[in-house]
Formats: sequence, structure tokens, C-alpha cells
Amino acid sequence: MISSLACDFLIRIKNSSLAGSKSLKSPSSKFIVAIADSLKKNGFIDSYSVSEDKKEITVKLIQTDNISKITDVALFSKPGRRWYEKSLNLPWGKTPQSLIIVSTSKGVLSQKEAKKLGLGGEIIAEIY
Repeated sequence: MISSLACDFLIRIKNSSLAGSKSLKSPSSKFIVAIADSLKKNGFIDSYSVSEDKKEITVKLIQTDNISKITDVALFSKPGRRWYEKSLNLPWGKTPQSLIIVSTSKGVLSQKEAKKLGLGGEIIAEIY
């Protein structure tokens, strides 16, 4: 049994990118699709598609010269520990290219978008 689909989805992306896979399949939910949309918008994945019964998502990873753009994923919020921050206290990433995913009242946004809109929320993960 998977206790957190979001954590499982992000770890599958990390493992697939480190293994050199071009795509992966994972269980789907509206939250997972929102995370995948944020990853696509910020250039970390090539594309994604949801199956007709909306139970599975297929993600195509970006690879240049067999090197994936995603090198690591750091999970902040976990099922036993949720991490919430105000917009002024949102953390910065390890590198300028990293993406911090924040779940806000306006949906799943990057840290930069949430800070621009003045929104805080649950910090999901950092991808770099």
C-alpha cells in the first residue's frame, strides 16, 4: 500500500531518471497531474499523459546525451510530517535551476510563482 502518491510519484521520477529510462508509469490522481503539469511547465519533463480511466499517468523524461535533467529529489512534506510556510519564508533551492513545488490555495505552483503571488502553503519537494 502506498501511503503518499505524491512522494511515490516523485521518487519514481528520480529513480527512472538516474536509471536512464525515457518514460515511467505511476498511479494517478488530480494532485499528481498538477505536479506533472508544474514539472512540464518548468522544463523538467518532456510530456505526460493520463490513461482513459484516469488511474495511471505516463511521463516522458527529458534526456540530452543520455543524461537526465533531474538529478535528485528532496522531499519536504511526508505523510508523518507536513511542512507549511508563509510566502515570506518559502525556501530557496540548492541551485538557481532547482524547482520547489508548493501546494497553495491556487493549486500546485513553483516557489517563484507562489512568492510572486504572495501565497504560502505546503512545501512538497525540491527537484534539481
